[in-house]
Amino acid sequence: MNEGENSTFNSEISTIIESKSPGSFVNIKNKMNKGKNNGKINIFICIIFIICCIQLIIIILLIKNQKKSNEKLKLNINNLQKEYLYKEDKNKTIYTNKKEIHISMSLDNGGIYPTLISMTSALENNDKEKNILVYYLLLSHDFNVSNIEIFESLKNKYQFKINYYIIPNIFGNFDKWRDSDTIYYKLLLPFMFPDHDRIIFLDGDTLVFKDISEMYDLPFDGNYVLGFPFHTPWIIDKLGINSKYYINGRVILLNIKKIRKNNMDINLLKYTAENYNKVVFLEQDTLNYIFYGKIGFLPLKYGTYLFGNIDDFKKYYINKFRVKLNLTELEEAIKDPSIVHLSCCNPKVWNKTSVQEHGSDYICQRYQKEFYYYANKTNYYFDIYNKYMK
Repeated sequence: MNEGENSTFNSEISTIIESKSPGSFVNIKNKMNKGKNNGKINIFICIIFIICCIQLIIIILLIKNQKKSNEKLKLNINNLQKEYLYKEDKNKTIYTNKKEIHISMSLDNGGIYPTLISMTSALENNDKEKNILVYYLLLSHDFNVSNIEIFESLKNKYQFKINYYIIPNIFGNFDKWRDSDTIYYKLLLPFMFPDHDRIIFLDGDTLVFKDISEMYDLPFDGNYVLGFPFHTPWIIDKLGINSKYYINGRVILLNIKKIRKNNMDINLLKYTAENYNKVVFLEQDTLNYIFYGKIGFLPLKYGTYLFGNIDDFKKYYINKFRVKLNLTELEEAIKDPSIVHLSCCNPKVWNKTSVQEHGSDYICQRYQKEFYYYANKTNYYFDIYNKYMK
């Protein structure tokens, strides 16, 4: 063994000897324990990493499935306008230099005459020099199409356009109040009319006393929908939306361009399908829940509804609403409305028994006269009178 090899050997021996000393054994044990702890930490980090990767994969898959679901839903409903179209009005001769006002209404066989009267009132008070009213009637799946001629008869007197759509029984199990599912049809409007930015929806039990284009042109101020304030704070609490802006869904102006852009059209149908057995006011609750935070009030003259005499009416609004309404505006709306929703006189004002049961109520008497005033402008006055007043 030469001198260099001996030196290396001695060094190794010295290391071995030193390692056998008590202090050295402690150091080695500490290093070993530290190594074990580091190993445990590394294993824990690896487990967390694996869990995060799994969660990330699940999220990615859910997003992909959601996109596929949305795409599938869109594929099924993007062509609703053509799929549901029964009869299209192709008359373009009446459109010269006039603005289109898009209005939709939904009905079954029981709502023909009230809808006819509502349309007549709007057409009678339309600014004919500036506007063309374009109606989209959404008809129930069992609608008797021979009754379309009743609406077509209005063309003998007014210039307007009307298109008819037959809606299949897709909401058939949702309605808890009536046999008809027509109340849900407004939820289809963003899908059915992709070329429109806005549309008015009116219930059949409405009367229009002023040029409706004024309502049509109202600014949205970033909202999805404008409607008449509704009186049910307990419903707001039940929906869990903590809002003063709960609206009646029967007279509304829909910002369907913004609804489509933000995919809120899909949410309307999904919420309805998942919560139809929980909501109280049906599609109205859906509109208020989905559009929460983006709901505005119409001026009170658009959509005021009937309740007793005028004094009771004002007290009703003051006591029932969380939001403070302008009393001066409210009084003017009651006395000189642009649109009235004939909702709170039950039976409806066109029935003989309505005035009999509410004989002292000026409002019911007033609007029964108004209803038959416009009925007299149609070709069906005697049919309507005989149906409801005898």
